[in-house]
Order: sequence, then C-alpha cells, then structure tokens
Amino acid sequence: MHPFGAKATARAMWRWRGSAIAWGLALLCGVCGATPARGGEGGLLLATAWEMTLANNLTLQQQAAVLQQVQEELEIQRAGYLPTVTATGSWGYTSAVGRLALPFAPAGAAATEIETGTHNRYDLSVAVAQPVFTGRRTRNLVDMVHAQSRAQTLRQAAVRNRLLEQVGQLYYQIQLNGLHQAGFAQAIARTDRHLEKVRNFYLAAQTTAFDTLAVANRKLELQGQVHMLRHAREALISRLAHALNVDALPQPVPPLRVETIDLDLAPVSHCQRLAAENRPELRQMAHVLQAESYHVEALRSPLFPQIYASVAYHVGRPGVDVFHNQWMGYFVAGMTMRWQVWTWRQDRRRVRKARLEHRRLDLEAQQQALDIQQQVTEVYEQLQGLREQIAIQQALVRQEKERYRITQETYAQGHATSLDLSMAEHALTAAELTLQQRYAEWLQYRLQLNYVSGTLGQGLAGR
Repeated sequence: MHPFGAKATARAMWRWRGSAIAWGLALLCGVCGATPARGGEGGLLLATAWEMTLANNLTLQQQAAVLQQVQEELEIQRAGYLPTVTATGSWGYTSAVGRLALPFAPAGAAATEIETGTHNRYDLSVAVAQPVFTGRRTRNLVDMVHAQSRAQTLRQAAVRNRLLEQVGQLYYQIQLNGLHQAGFAQAIARTDRHLEKVRNFYLAAQTTAFDTLAVANRKLELQGQVHMLRHAREALISRLAHALNVDALPQPVPPLRVETIDLDLAPVSHCQRLAAENRPELRQMAHVLQAESYHVEALRSPLFPQIYASVAYHVGRPGVDVFHNQWMGYFVAGMTMRWQVWTWRQDRRRVRKARLEHRRLDLEAQQQALDIQQQVTEVYEQLQGLREQIAIQQALVRQEKERYRITQETYAQGHATSLDLSMAEHALTAAELTLQQRYAEWLQYRLQLNYVSGTLGQGLAGR
C-alpha cells in the first residue's frame, strides 16, 4: 500500500501527465508561434482539459461509432470475394404424372404403360456459388469503402480539432474573466482611496457632498461589474464542464499571467504550408474523391458479363431416375453467365451521374483549399494587428498610470478636482481592461491560427 494512499498517487500521476502533455504541446504548437498558455500551480491546465475532452466528449464517441460502422461495411464488401453456401429444401405435389406406353406387349394382352414420375417430389440441396468475373465490382466496392474509412478517420480528426479549439476558446474566456475581475478589484481599491480622501476633504469642509456621492456611485458601479463577471464566469465554467462531459471541473482554471505570453509569429507562408500539409479536411476530401472514383468504376460493372461458377449436391426423391421413386444423391456443377445487353441506358446514365458527382466534389475540394488558405491569412492578419495594438495599449496604460499618479498628487495638493481624479481613474481602468482584452484576443486568435493551420491537437494524436 502506498504511504499516501491510492487516491493521492492517482492525483499525482494525473498532474504529472498533464504537465508532460502541456510541455509537449508547447513545443509542438510553437512552430506557428502559438503555444497554449500554462496555468499556475494547482490549476487546470489547458492540455489537461483537452485530454479530458478526448476521453469524455460524446460527439467524438459518435464519430468513433460511425468509423466502426464503415469498418463493418468494409468486411461486408470483402465477403463478395468469397463463395456463398446455400441450403434449400422443397416438397411438391403433382396431381398428374406422365405415362409411357411400351411398344411391345404379350400376345393377346393390352398395351402396357408405366408412370414416368411420382405425385410427391422431395429435394434437399446444398449449393456453393463462386463469383468468377463481375466486372471488378467487388474490388472497386472494397477499395471504395477503404477510402471511405480513411475519410471518416480524418473527419473524426477534424471534429476533434474543432472541439479542442472550442474548449481552448472557453478556457481563455474564463481566464479573461479572471483578468477583468482583478482589474476591477484594483479599480475598486483606487476608488476606495479616492473615497477616503474625498470624505476627509468633506469633513474639513473643503468639498461638497456631491463629490463624495459621485465617488461612492463609481464604487457601486464597479462592484456591480464584478458581480456580473462572477456570474458570467460560473456560466463559462459550466459550459467548459459540459464540453468536457464532467459534472464539475476537477481543478479551477488558473489566472492568466500576461507576462508569459509570447508575441512572436512565424511567417504567414510557413503557416499556409502547414495548413496545406496538415489540415485533415483537405486529406479527407482527397479520400472522398478517391472513394467516388471507385464508386464510378463499380457502377460500370453491369456493362460487362457477370460469370459465376456453382456446384450443388442434391438428395431427392425421386432423383435423376424418374422411373424409381427412391431417394438418390447426385451433384450438379456448372457455369452461369448473365449480361444485361440493353437497359435503356440506365447503367450508363448512373455512371454519368456518378462522374458528375466526382466533378462536383473535385470543385468542392479546390474551393476548400482556397478557403483554408484565406482563413490562415485572415487570422494571421488579425494577430499582426493585435500585436501592434498591444504595443500601443501598453504605452497607453503606462501613460494613464502616470496621469493618475500626477492627478492624485495634484488633488492632494488641492490643484485638481475630485472629478479630475475620477476621470483619471476611469481612464486608467478602461486602458487596463482594454489591454487585458487584447491579450486574451491574442491567445484566442493564436489558438485559432493553430486550428486553421492544422497543428492543433497533434500532440494528442494517439488518443
């Protein structure tokens, strides 16, 4: 027995596993300058949330069931290579039977007739039929389902990546909520200091009650914002738990440390190349096109003769000897050919229809490739703009802090009004909240860049 207990050991192993996955994802996703943010100690890592999504999400389980269905269909089509065995039994009653008159008879006797059958006929048989040539229909159908299986695997990967992106967006929204709450807490602290000074001035008859009331109202407004953020955070946590398919998060989402955020970006051409190589949707469409090609060939099979070989063993009464009403066993072997010579061009029209579908899918694949490249470009430009906005907003926050400091000093000296200090505090709070918003948007767009470039979730490919 472990000295700390089995549960403690399991928790420790889970934390170690989550940390290892987080560092693995950080190294992998860094190729596009997009690494998932790491939380503080004891918090729920984003990589751990992704692992829980892959393990518990019902949508992924549905996709896995669809893949199993396709694999079963593959075994069904493979059975077309194998012979079929059929057992049959029959009984029939014939009201009249044939009679055969003998050409000779004893002198003075009437002509002799014998029956050439029986009223009751019994037949038991076991037949084996083997396709010899079917216009390569079976091979094309097997290849088609093979391609569909690969396409479904990639479709499952695309759904998985989309879920990981959604979970990551929720994760960063929760962290942004925490940043806003911390920002409002700082604003409330500044307002408290302002309110204390205003009250002191009021008690010294150096200001009016209106100024005190204005600052108190500002504090109530900030507290109301904090309460709204707390409820919004609980709603986001509930949505994240729903995405992970758990009743409650095993650990709280840690606060975001903006100083750890990396603002580097790889060139856009690099991200576009990654998208062309890694997006599962593109590879999925390639296999869908391949499957449709095999479907076209399978539809062409009725244009060729269908040849089957068969052998059957019969036990019947009567058997081949109709003159003796006795049980008899015998074999029947042979070849069968069937060729639909004219069907009013139905088969050819089916082939043409399938070829048109293949053409449509090919155009869809081309459009999808263009759309994905455009997605990469748009997200990349958003990140470029955000990086510039963050630099500007950082300078603005520094200036607003200096303005607030100067206004505080001049207010204490009686050279500024309470309204001036309130306006400076309000501007500083707005600048800080905007900077926090830009940092969170950077992480969200960076996560989206990983998604559109096809690198999101590669470290979890084994699950």
